[in-house]
Amino acid sequence: MDLNEIKLERVTMQTKNKLENLMNLYLHDLSEFADDLKPNEAGKFEYEGLNLYFAKEELNPLFIIYQGETAGFVLLNSGKYAGKDIDYVIHELFILKGFRNKGIASAAIENLMSIYKGKYKVGQIVSNKKAVNFWKMFYNKHNIEYEESEEAFDGIECIQQKF
Repeated sequence: MDLNEIKLERVTMQTKNKLENLMNLYLHDLSEFADDLKPNEAGKFEYEGLNLYFAKEELNPLFIIYQGETAGFVLLNSGKYAGKDIDYVIHELFILKGFRNKGIASAAIENLMSIYKGKYKVGQIVSNKKAVNFWKMFYNKHNIEYEESEEAFDGIECIQQKF
């Protein structure tokens, strides 16, 4: 895929509602792997801490734009939100179902890494095989050497890579 077809666009206060709506879909998908993810009384999944992405400079919410349409989002953390010896954490990555399996996520991460250069950390829920496989294929395709570890977060087994 031509990287020029993929744009990363900063989410603003004016477009925050769109991110909240996409986040609801993301958390719905993720709830398959995390028993503690439940919708609120109104039937909506809410991302705790989303408001911090609009208050802290080190937290970057970005839409993934493909051919002029919003295909998903990535939440990129840096500074004190990245941890020791890490420049960036790809905290969340989501592609809408209609845009999946087209190389969009991979191209978006390539773009992200070309803009934000440094050492990264990424994590996946172990039982989310599609996410784990996506990242393994990404590392393989780009000849990225990484360190991998397993850790439980809120009782959920996760795998994480540093590269």
